Amino acid sequence: MDYREDMERCLAELQTQAVSAKELAQRAGYSYFHFCHVFKSIYGVSVGAFLRERRLFDAAQQLRGGASVTAAAFSNGFDTVSGFDKAFRRVFGVAPSVFQKQQEVTIMLNPTFQSKPKFFAAGYVLPAEKDVDPESSGAYWLGKDFSAVSAEDYARLCAPGYSEIGTWLLPENDDGTLCYFLGPEVRADADVPAQMRLLEFPAADYAVFEVPKGETLQQLHENVSEVWRFIFREWFESSDYAFDTSARDFECYCGEDTLIFVPVVKKANT
Repeated sequence: MDYREDMERCLAELQTQAVSAKELAQRAGYSYFHFCHVFKSIYGVSVGAFLRERRLFDAAQQLRGGASVTAAAFSNGFDTVSGFDKAFRRVFGVAPSVFQKQQEVTIMLNPTFQSKPKFFAAGYVLPAEKDVDPESSGAYWLGKDFSAVSAEDYARLCAPGYSEIGTWLLPENDDGTLCYFLGPEVRADADVPAQMRLLEFPAADYAVFEVPKGETLQQLHENVSEVWRFIFREWFESSDYAFDTSARDFECYCGEDTLIFVPVVKKANT
């Protein structure tokens, strides 16, 4: 008996039809127990796990198309939304609602372009946790302590109509520790408290990405991180621009709006 040929035929049916493992076992002439044993020995995963994962990928496709989390759960055979949420997190690493918002982020990312003169910011310098990826870890300020400077001193420091600036700083010591900088735009001659650092941002041309608003700070944090991932993993590759290494990229928090500024130059072959 050619087990592999039988299983490949069954796998093809599993990928194209809504069929149960018991039905497949009967069609292939196996007992249910024997069918499950052979399937796992060949593919390294149980038929039940394979079917659950396929249902989850079908649900993910529906979420991308705008289906609600509840509709995606029940149309793919899950008895409860909470059970669907738990299974979805195991495979995709995020809740279905977060996954859907991440898809929305990707769709809306069309940058504008802006030239910005040199400016200064004064900010806290926060050492990052080990192995943090600065290209996908935006809004690193979430949950951090900023009480070292009083609200009054902070307000006196800020330039008129200021925005708050967040950026990653390259390691400046032997241990290679990355740091995240966050603070307001200030005048060049600002009296910066000892707990903060004055940072210069050179004049540059920028691609400016608008980050979708989040209903909570956690959602905003996730949106910022998703936009950074999109920029470095997709946008640069498909655009006519390269990163301008003579300037800094940064997050700009302007009231309710969040923007990401990425310094760019035209690619040499465009």
